[in-house]
Amino acid sequence: MITIHLYALSPFNEKIVRTLHYKGINNYRMIEYPLGDRRVKKISPTGKLPCIEFNGQFIQDSTDIVYFLEREFPEHSVLPAKPEQQALVHILEDWADESLYFYEMHMRFGLPHNGKKNIPRMLVNSTGFMHWFLSKVLPSGILKITESQGIGRKHIEQLIIDVRRHLDAVDKLLQNNQWLVANQFSLADMAVCAMFDCLKDAEEVAEMLSAYPKITDWMKRVQALTDQPVIRIEDRKVSQLVDAEARPA
Repeated sequence: MITIHLYALSPFNEKIVRTLHYKGINNYRMIEYPLGDRRVKKISPTGKLPCIEFNGQFIQDSTDIVYFLEREFPEHSVLPAKPEQQALVHILEDWADESLYFYEMHMRFGLPHNGKKNIPRMLVNSTGFMHWFLSKVLPSGILKITESQGIGRKHIEQLIIDVRRHLDAVDKLLQNNQWLVANQFSLADMAVCAMFDCLKDAEEVAEMLSAYPKITDWMKRVQALTDQPVIRIEDRKVSQLVDAEARPA
């Protein structure tokens, strides 16, 4: 069985789970951790999640995980056959992970009116003092990250312009195609869709998306192709599972 170790609300979780579902792999479980949980270091030396455990191996980084799954379970590939198409999938996935990711982070958590709604959702597994503490320090911590990256230094008006450009670009890719690359479903669709799903948590983007029917229809296609029931393990069982099963990567 595959175990997915994750934090709540990460768009990278979605990429992994949709890959599993598309490949017909439903024998997995998910363990959600509170932010800052020291037990994460037992399974991910970098302290970053998601991470999967499979046959004694621990694999971190959502891209590495997807490529690992592609090697272990090649049926229903999430990569096109031609090298030049694979290259385009890589470029779009990296754009989603390294550019769109910071927009969704800043707009749904860093902007106060959106953070008020979404930060409590991020802290769903935190309790007591840690819940109180993280609710106080997360907004400034997220802003520090996005300001360092650059997006957090932009005014909301410029952020809206930027996101509209991104939506326009994807809309153009979908003008005569069902999917983003080679008109076949791929990792690029899952990566970009995951970020758009998260960006919808910002009220400004949710409003913008309603003007892009090709994108909203495409997102429904991605969901229809990759949605399956999820096996969850409640957080109260995490300590027991980690102590019993997790080993250093």
